[in-house]
Amino acid sequence: MIPFAEVLKTVEKAFKLVEMLAEKPMTFTEMVSKAKSNKATIHRFLSTFDQLGYITKDHQEKYYLSQQWFQIAQKASDNLDLNSIARPYLQSIAEKVNESTFLAQFVGDQVLYVEKMESQSAARIVLGVGKHAPLYCVASGKLYLAHLTEKRLDLYFSRNKLEAHTENTLTNKDQLMLELKKVRANGYSVDREEWEKGLKGIAFPIYNARNELAGALCVAGLSYRFDDEVMEKAIILGQHATKDLSLRLGFINKGEL
Repeated sequence: MIPFAEVLKTVEKAFKLVEMLAEKPMTFTEMVSKAKSNKATIHRFLSTFDQLGYITKDHQEKYYLSQQWFQIAQKASDNLDLNSIARPYLQSIAEKVNESTFLAQFVGDQVLYVEKMESQSAARIVLGVGKHAPLYCVASGKLYLAHLTEKRLDLYFSRNKLEAHTENTLTNKDQLMLELKKVRANGYSVDREEWEKGLKGIAFPIYNARNELAGALCVAGLSYRFDDEVMEKAIILGQHATKDLSLRLGFINKGEL
């Protein structure tokens, strides 16, 4: 096993190169000179960055940071803004429907819950911030899948087996595709005890200034009290909140999913 101190030193060197290129584009020779490191080490870092798409080179043989860094920075900014902006909406809906609310975002092939506001009910759902869930069997995840292109959906299905978590889980691809069609038509997604028995949820899309799905506002509760009346109230509140949230993030015209 490589010692931690050695790993840390390697990572530090890599980020120093990134900082150098952030200041101005440089040739290989200029980087070797400024970094005061050997050619083999610099070449190894540059090759890795190039393969990962984080740098590019112009006709003068100068390396510079690719757009991928700007995309990462923009996403990080979106997340920070969204978390702080969404909290009052989550709190308001949780109080009005007396159910827990969440802000969900998407990491790889999973949902990540990044914010939560508890309901005031004595019986609450056990689902906290930092919890992950499969995309295909929770409301926010199905919402995300409904936004994917056919090509990206095929890639998702090639990587993920649709396993049953409850008797309500959609494990048939064709059935799930029909469900995604309904999500697009309705503008929101519903989890009918598909991930955990006794737990229902509904999710609404939040869009950013680039017309991308930035996250989802979710309302979740125990199935015995999450009846049609609560569902109807949550839909009205959720749609109004996410429309406002999207506008505050700079979204102009959602159109269709």
